[in-house]
Amino acid sequence: MTDRQQAFNELAGAYSRARPGYPESLWAGLRARLDGRSVPQLAVDVGSGTGIATRQLALILPEWRIVGIEPGEAMRAQAMSDSRGAAVEFRVGTAEDLPLEDASAGLVIAAQALHWFDHRRFYTEARRVLAPGGVIGIIQNDRALRQLPLFEDYESFLEEHSPGYTRDYRSFDVVSELSEAGFDDVARSATEWARPLTHEQFIELARSSSQMHTVVKLLGEEETTRRLRTLLGQHHPSGQLEIPYISTLFVAQRP
Repeated sequence: MTDRQQAFNELAGAYSRARPGYPESLWAGLRARLDGRSVPQLAVDVGSGTGIATRQLALILPEWRIVGIEPGEAMRAQAMSDSRGAAVEFRVGTAEDLPLEDASAGLVIAAQALHWFDHRRFYTEARRVLAPGGVIGIIQNDRALRQLPLFEDYESFLEEHSPGYTRDYRSFDVVSELSEAGFDDVARSATEWARPLTHEQFIELARSSSQMHTVVKLLGEEETTRRLRTLLGQHHPSGQLEIPYISTLFVAQRP
């Protein structure tokens, strides 16, 4: 088991409760890209975690078979529990070794997961399992760090106490990567939105991250929570805040 899988096995419940979904406008854009295509009606969510994006896929593609691929046992178990009644299924697998037949899928997505993958190997696997004309979608849910002063102190706290972490860990050029991997018609769209949270909800959101999991192992749960409460009290003494997000969809197709 990798360190990442172990961390998320311990965080599955918090992840399920705290992580947000993705804006409807991104899903509408993805659906529009699929309309009129003669491709297999199989959509694959790679690195599906607790199934947040997988279930949203099922809503926009009700006639398709929807499969989530996730290596973490606890995350898959949480996904299956959270997805009762939804027309989705979950399978064990990794982005670099997808358990799917060649040219079997019409859509492959990775939502808030690309930074965990070996990008080149994932793109190669996505091209393998996509049928000609099939679509790849990469979704990033990024906090607009510069729009909220709290995040300067919060990210500095993470960088100090989570060895190897940097706030720029998702700063890569997805458009260029998709083009270089042999995908055509690469496009990018973005949506800005805000999520209201209480202090307690923010702390649970923070605690659902693998980076904060490392901090807790270093400082202890009580001290980590105390420091988070101090930061929140300094920046948002009312007990309420809004987190600004920029959600980005990158889409392309297999030639």
